[in-house]
Amino acid sequence: MTKVRDLVVIGGGAGGLVVASVAAQLGLDVTLINKEEAMGGDCLHYGCVPSKALLKSASVAHTIRQANRWGLNSVEPEIDMLAVNQAIKKAIDTIQVHDSRERFEALGCEVLTGEAHFTKPTQVEVGGRKIDAKRFVIATGSYAWIPPIKGLQQVSFLTNEDMFSLPALPESLIILGGGPIGVEMAQAYARLGTKVTVVELAPRLLFRMDAGSSEILADVLTEEGVSIVLNNEVVEVSEHDDSGQGSIKQVTLKDGSTLRAESLLVAIGRRPVVDSLNLERADVDFDVAGIKVDRKMRTSNKKIYACGDVTGEMPLTHVAELQAGVVIANLIFKMPKKINYDVIPAVVYTDPEVAQVGISVEQCDELKEGEIHQFEISELDRAVTDNNTAGVAKILTDRGRIVGAHIIAPHAGEMIHELALAVQEKMKVSKITSLVHAYPSYSQLNKRLAGQYYKDRLFSPLFRKVVALLNRLP
Repeated sequence: MTKVRDLVVIGGGAGGLVVASVAAQLGLDVTLINKEEAMGGDCLHYGCVPSKALLKSASVAHTIRQANRWGLNSVEPEIDMLAVNQAIKKAIDTIQVHDSRERFEALGCEVLTGEAHFTKPTQVEVGGRKIDAKRFVIATGSYAWIPPIKGLQQVSFLTNEDMFSLPALPESLIILGGGPIGVEMAQAYARLGTKVTVVELAPRLLFRMDAGSSEILADVLTEEGVSIVLNNEVVEVSEHDDSGQGSIKQVTLKDGSTLRAESLLVAIGRRPVVDSLNLERADVDFDVAGIKVDRKMRTSNKKIYACGDVTGEMPLTHVAELQAGVVIANLIFKMPKKINYDVIPAVVYTDPEVAQVGISVEQCDELKEGEIHQFEISELDRAVTDNNTAGVAKILTDRGRIVGAHIIAPHAGEMIHELALAVQEKMKVSKITSLVHAYPSYSQLNKRLAGQYYKDRLFSPLFRKVVALLNRLP
């Protein structure tokens, strides 16, 4: 008789690996199924890791080109795309060790390669083998959505799966989408020397981030040579030979204008990987956005959980890991833990970086006692010494407690965490101002920012009168 496994995890990305690792180390019989031989998921191979490695190469090129800003001789860097690719691959390979098949087998996991699908609510099949289990976790991730634009399927285009291994740097590039992937890649390729144009349907870049931060980033990208087309829709894409110069992509916009470039990157959105799972046979509800889960990460089948991009909830690696922790608490430890998305920071790794946590400026305006205070990065001493002063930081408060923060600044992705903790713990602003921050550091921004909350109060006419009275005392 075939042994019933304690747990089957489908998907070897961030969320699935966390669940499988913990469950196996706690002594459960775990089967981990991954479609590809290499584990680590989209983030490791086609997302977070390679994009940040590419951004670093681009940043170095930009620094060399702008060296005169720091009193050094500026030169035009020679870009070797194959060497850049090797730097990217080295980063992936180094991190891959932690996600290797051998490591998980050593932890006690049975690791299978192949595409899994449900045959019934308590059974999956992979490579012709049927596996029964008491519980399942679906963590199959997401893939790049290709919109139904006329002619798009007939042309060669790039997605996140092939944009980090280009044999040569394209002379020109059109990016469809002004979200996090679109703006990061726009800056990266522009700094490497490509003529980049970003086309965004919305009226601004990073439509889900702070509007003020979006405007500043657009100015930075424009200054670096990126062309930005907003509030316009792509209605057709075609490909032509350009007088022996190679294939050229042409993008026709709704307003009748056209754009032409050597390469085309589609970065409009993501879709959950669910089509091959036969979720109907597992009694699992889903739609185009992803698998439907409750705040305990349970699907409509209470023996099946889901985490990561496949749920459609904040497609970020750290969110997948958080969701995995909630799965572990409920599935393994039987502790009723619920996820809270309100305190999760989000970061876009452009230069300057864009980071936010908690409520938006618009939501703060609706609060009866909501207040918004900001601090210009040009007033931060460390930014001045680095000659890198573009940006602004905002702190949002409600009755003296921190409920949100929005930063566009160098290292914003690092500085946001102190404010994320403040939002999570419902801290008073005084907790930040009373903490000593090293000088001169970028983290001092949080203290300066929190200080703005007290600035108007401290120097108000009322306080001036109080101080005057106090100073009359002997």
